[in-house]
Amino acid sequence: MAVAFDAVSESHTGTTGNASAASFTWDHTPTGTPAGVLVFTFVNANADDATAVSYDGIALTAVNGGRSINAGAAEVGDCKAWFLGSSVPTTSPAAVVVSRNNNANVMYAVAITVTAAANTEVYEAGIQLQQSASAAMVELNIDDGSPGTNSVRFAAVNAGLGTVPGTGANSTAIADIDFGVRTIGVVRETTAGQGARPVGFNTSAVADDVSAVHLAVREAAAAGGGSTRRRFLPALGVA
Repeated sequence: MAVAFDAVSESHTGTTGNASAASFTWDHTPTGTPAGVLVFTFVNANADDATAVSYDGIALTAVNGGRSINAGAAEVGDCKAWFLGSSVPTTSPAAVVVSRNNNANVMYAVAITVTAAANTEVYEAGIQLQQSASAAMVELNIDDGSPGTNSVRFAAVNAGLGTVPGTGANSTAIADIDFGVRTIGVVRETTAGQGARPVGFNTSAVADDVSAVHLAVREAAAAGGGSTRRRFLPALGVA
């Protein structure tokens, strides 16, 4: 069995997000038996305001190399990945809690569950970040280390665009929020597979502030474990 997308939920709908609160919570309802939980947290500021994330009371770990921030941009945005790949609760629905710094910065978060036959992990060596004050977003080829079973790739972006970023040809949109002058989007690859495969967004010639994380979730038992290396694309160049 391979990793497969299961379900998605978001902390807020509408156009406001969360501000001036110590923490916020929402319910996530998995479709199958979850083998992994991926949470993306977003801050509309140059601040690492997400301090902890839990799923049904179990703490997630901040993904090593999974935080992107376009600190030099006019519309600064933070995007951070958190993950739980073993002893995942089967509670349905499960409460997702994001603990945060208590300030006025607007936050939003998305939870994703995946199914698999074994424990799961983020392949850290394959992570790519997009961090730029002016870039047209594209899909990126995200490697999973070819573990022997199919993996699923995800991408999340905090953008200065006035409309939700377009979805790449090989990707499927699963969550977004439109704040008016800036937007957030999350996508998954449409068809799972092994190796380096494309996932992400498509804004054509429209360039704006970009803070994005692209990663692959794979079965841990089928692989030797991910390294802590990652690729960094400061302006969507080739690393």
